[in-house]
Formats: sequence, C-alpha cells, structure tokens
Amino acid sequence: MKNLEEQIRQWNDENEFEKCVEAIEAVPEAERGYELTLLLGRAYSNIAVLGPHCERPDGDADKVDRELLDKAISIFESIRAGGESDPFWNSRMAYALWMADGREAEALEYAERWLELEPDSEDAKKLIGSIREFLDDDNEDGGENFTLETYDDADWNTVQDHIAKYFGDYGNVMHEIASEGVHLDVCVIPPREEHNYYTLVTLGMGAHKMNVPEELADQKLERAELLINLPPDWNLTKEAFDDDKWFWPIRILKSTARYPLRDRDTWLGWGHTLGDDDGVPFSDDTKLCGALLLSPGVFGEDSYTCRLADGDEVNFYQLIPLYKEEIDFKREHGVDELLEKCSDETLEVIDPQRLNVITDADKIDYDDALMESAEEYAKTIEEKKLPVDELAAYNHLAIYLRWCIEHDLMSNPFLRSHGETVEAVKKGELTDLREFMRDDDNINGKLSLTYFNHEGTEFAKWYSWGSRATPYAYIKDVKAHAAAYFGEERAKSEEFGGAAYLFVPWSEDYYRAMAEVIDRRYAQWKALDENQMPEKNFAIKPEDIKPLLKDWEGAAECCASDRILVDGCKVGYCERFRPSRCDEGWKSGWLFLAGDEDEEYLDDEDNFSICDLNTICNYDPEIMPFLTRSYGESLDFRKLDGGGEEDEE
Repeated sequence: MKNLEEQIRQWNDENEFEKCVEAIEAVPEAERGYELTLLLGRAYSNIAVLGPHCERPDGDADKVDRELLDKAISIFESIRAGGESDPFWNSRMAYALWMADGREAEALEYAERWLELEPDSEDAKKLIGSIREFLDDDNEDGGENFTLETYDDADWNTVQDHIAKYFGDYGNVMHEIASEGVHLDVCVIPPREEHNYYTLVTLGMGAHKMNVPEELADQKLERAELLINLPPDWNLTKEAFDDDKWFWPIRILKSTARYPLRDRDTWLGWGHTLGDDDGVPFSDDTKLCGALLLSPGVFGEDSYTCRLADGDEVNFYQLIPLYKEEIDFKREHGVDELLEKCSDETLEVIDPQRLNVITDADKIDYDDALMESAEEYAKTIEEKKLPVDELAAYNHLAIYLRWCIEHDLMSNPFLRSHGETVEAVKKGELTDLREFMRDDDNINGKLSLTYFNHEGTEFAKWYSWGSRATPYAYIKDVKAHAAAYFGEERAKSEEFGGAAYLFVPWSEDYYRAMAEVIDRRYAQWKALDENQMPEKNFAIKPEDIKPLLKDWEGAAECCASDRILVDGCKVGYCERFRPSRCDEGWKSGWLFLAGDEDEEYLDDEDNFSICDLNTICNYDPEIMPFLTRSYGESLDFRKLDGGGEEDEE
C-alpha cells in the first residue's frame, strides 16, 4: 500500500489526477484507510479545479466543476476524525472550500487550523492572506460581512498560555469550522487531581472589544472569555453532541460568547445574567434556563485577568446556569443576596438536576458560615475502615480553633458562650480541643465563621473558607504536612487510603508545626494592601476607652464615620443593617454617621472604620439605649426630643 501511495503522489505532481482516482478506486473502500482516502479527495478536488474543463491552470472559480468539488469535500468529511489534527487534511479542506462558492469563511477556519498545526508553512500563510483579502474586499463592496475579529499571534499565544497556566493543560480543542463575528474555539481541560471535572474555556471571544459604558472605560472590561465546569462523566464525544442533553452547555457557552456581537450596544461582565424571560429550559432534561457570570474563583484571583502586550486585559468569567426563580431573585435582590444562598458546590460544576436555591430552600441544608465539619472526616474513616482513633476526624479543626483563640480572633458571642474554655486555652491548661469540639452541643464538631471577630473572619475567608478565590487552603497545608511527615511516596500509598493527614499522631509537636504554618499564612494575609488601614488620629486614644457596654452579648463590632471617630462629632444618624450569615459573629449591623457627610464623603471607604460598639459608646453614650433595636431600623438623632422619641417632623 505504501508503494501505491508513493505512485499516487508522483502522478499528482505530474497532474495525472485521473490516474490517481482510477488507482485508488480500484482498492475496495473498506481497505483504503485514511491516507488513500485523503489522496482520493485531493485528486477529485484537483480535477474539479485543474481538470481539462478548466481554461486557466490557476483555477478560475467560474470554471470549477462544483459537483466534483462537493464530492471531494464529502470524501474529506468521511475521514474528519483522523484529519482534524492533520495539517495536510486541513490544507486540502481549506483549498477545496476556498474554491467552493460562498464558503470562503469556512476555508479560512481550516487554513488557520493548518497554520496552527504547521506554524512554518508559507503556503498556509499565503492562503490565509488571500482569503482574508477576498473577504475584506467583499465586505467593502457591500457584501455579507465575513470579516472575523481574531487575536493577533502574540495575543493568541498569551491567552492560550493563561488558560493552560491557571485552568489546566488541554490537549483537545473544539475547533470552530464556520465562524460568525469571531473565531471561537473551546479548550477542553480534562478532570485533574485538584479539579475533578472538565473545564471548557472559550478562546477567541476576547478578540472583540465590547461596548462598555463610558464610566467604566478605565477598568479594562472590554475583552472577555468564558468558561464552564462539567462533571467528570459528561459525554463530550462528537457522537454524543447529536443529543442536546450533552451539547447544551457548549451551545450556551458559545451563544453567550457571541451575545455582545449580536447586540453591539451591550456587554458582559461580572454579575450579569442572561436568560429567556419566559424561562424556556436549555434542554428537555433540565429546567435550567439562564446564566450568571462570576469570576472563576475556584481557580484563584490570578486567573481572573490576562494582560495583553498592549496593556489591554482579557477578563475570564465563569458561566453559572440558573433556574428562572433564581434569576428573578437576583434581579430583585442583587447578586450578593443570591450568592449567600448558594454553596460553592452549587456554583462550581454544572448539575442539570440540582436543587433550586429559591424553590427548594427547605430541602437545602446549607449554612453560608460553615467552614468545615468533622463529620466528613469521620465518614471517611468509617467508609474506608481506617485504623485511626475517631478523634482523628477533629485533629486539624481543633488545631485551627486553638490557634485562633490564642491569637484573640474570637467573636463576642463565642467568648460569651465558651468563656471558660477560652480562658483555659489561653492559660495553657487546655491544649487538646478535640473532645470539646465533639461534645459541645453548640459546636457539634464544626468550625463556623460566626466563631470569629472581624479580623478572624476575614482571615478565615482568605484562608480558603467563605470565599471561592483564595491563594491558599488550610486543608492543603494540613495534607502537605502529612506528606512531609510520612514522605511523599508513602503518604500517597494505599497504606493511608488517600487520607494520610488523618494518621498524623496527635501531639503538641503536631500543633506547633501547624501553628507555624498558620503564622506564616496570617503574616502573608496581613501584608496584603487591602489589609493596610490608613493611620488615623482618633479623637479618643485607645488607652482612654472606658468599658461602658459591659453586658453586650451579641456581635460587638460596627462601622462608624471618621467625622465621629477622628473629628469627634456626636452621632447624628444611625441605621442597623442585617449582616450576612458569615459575618454574624462580629458584625452588629450598626452604621454610625455624624449626619453631615455628603455623597462624595460617603463613597470613600477610607472615611470609615470598623470599631467595637463599646468604642462608639465612649464617643456618644446617648446611643446606648438604642443599640438593641431591630435590623432595618434607623434613628436620626437630630430629630429626637429629650425623651428619646422621634419628633412628628
């Protein structure tokens, strides 16, 4: 067969195309294989363009035998599975479509794929130039707009590298054959150790600059790419895509990517929702019908933005499918309130049958403040029949809780409820909190953000709890310690059933080793710019603050204007807002203003400080009787009479 292939190539070079066809078709179709079939398609396309019927050797489009050309394209299509990664197959498709009437835009797609597979091909570059020149001329003459917006080579490589670095290596790309507006490929990243699911990322949407509102022009939001996460068992074969059950996420991903092209007066960004107002589902097997765009937090903040050579930025957004009721709730209450109802699992990976966070709220056992529960580790011990003490499920949770107690990061409610335990820890009388966490009815084996004050809560959110965008994770540090303790190879062995961290012996040395790790993470967090509060000369020095609010049992921190804290003004207005569940441990909800702040002053967060309620009472003791008022209430002290009631005015 090899000798025949060599003979076919020789005849082709000699323009003996009919001999090529005759020799190949003499071989039974079932025995031809990929190479001979490809050569047969080439022969037919050459006859169609350069055969005896043609008057010009360069192939005048008016003299092309379109029937033979269609036959050639059909032959190429029959071996698509083997050809899509073959530069020669792509080149033959490109040339055939280039000569087919009205299929120039498709030809460009194959030519660009050819060049991608064979970057040094001068023939590919020449063909791409010819097609683009034709399409541009056609557009200028008032014809259909075939011109595609594409990244230049440098930007294309930059975006590709960003995707591989932050989302994962991809060997498979869903190449677009016929494009509209932009050339849009989809990079398919397979399930991996840290993210056990497929991640599909668009590549090409960002070549188009969206029409962002003028007031946001300085934020570089004009360019974007989208991604979705699909379960590891999602069927991504070409055969499966004939069934919309499997194809709809890809369809929605590509349709959303082209939305700003269809409507040039719009744009897409964080928090935007899309969907049919009538709630028409994406497919028959789901009631999901719309989508929300969020930052891809699970991949870390550095994944959000890719900077191009000219200073432009490509923003990456994760597409989260929603139910109609969830979209309606978001539009009425805002994206933040919707997210408070959603666990990370709800958002991270598409589940066509997931519970609706609005209509199924009573079935969803979700606590926005829950950090971790020993229950999941106890379940691992039981299911894998691991030979460890049941208290091992509490090991790393107890370490973290003890460290936070020792560093004065606990909330007022926690201190009120567990004061004796806190005191014993700080005196060094209690060093093992595992039994306390197991046996206390309020703790019940859980770590919650409500246990911590403002600083403790923000640190915990950064250190992988309460946020989808954290550079570090405490559980990863715990597992890294176990790998160092047992050795990397042994830690991954069957001996520990994939849970070596549960086998680290409980001891003071274990606590000290992990405490050093947490110390480093805490120092890293404190060094971040957003945690550097501007230095202020408060009207009352910290050492002069008196203990006025002695019996307060709830969350003890508030927000106050510097007109009060720095300038020494009395409280003129206050309002109590309901805090989110994850901030209930520290946030009383109270906001205190002098009452003369203008809009510009209020818009600058540097003009406010977080302080203890006892501190604000030192500035204005007259507010103390009102602090128990309910969420949603407000008081304008400038309108109050001496009896503490609001004037009719």
